[in-house]
Amino acid sequence: MGESLIRQTGRPAGFKPFHLVVAAVIAVVWVGLAAFALTHGRGEQSSVDVYSELPPGLTAALAAQGVTYEGLSPVDSNTESQVLAHLSATAGTNGGKPLVFRTSFTTASGSRQPATPTPALMVVIPDRTDSGAHVDFVDPTTYRELDSVDTR
Repeated sequence: MGESLIRQTGRPAGFKPFHLVVAAVIAVVWVGLAAFALTHGRGEQSSVDVYSELPPGLTAALAAQGVTYEGLSPVDSNTESQVLAHLSATAGTNGGKPLVFRTSFTTASGSRQPATPTPALMVVIPDRTDSGAHVDFVDPTTYRELDSVDTR
């Protein structure tokens, strides 16, 4: 028989017993990390509840005007300051502290086709005297205003 047809026994060329030890350590660490990731945070509330920061009734007021949003998440302070610097009017005499969130929004159109969600930064300026607010949807890269809605 030829040499290539004979089954070789023993360890592969270049294999050392140390390799087996390293593989076992990596497997134990991987299993430990996977177990930690699967059990960590189970049944706990999210640490950031951005929806509670919105004025009461804002979502319904926007929906009444044909605007919906989804996937609300916070932005860092640098992004917030950039957005507020590019808007012409942020907090008026009656406005509260502006809130800035990352989201995607849609506006109702007259056609029967569903609207495509547009990624945006949502700037909410709550009114201090009533439950209304001024909402600007801003392009996340150019900070150009895409849409503006008053819920007062």
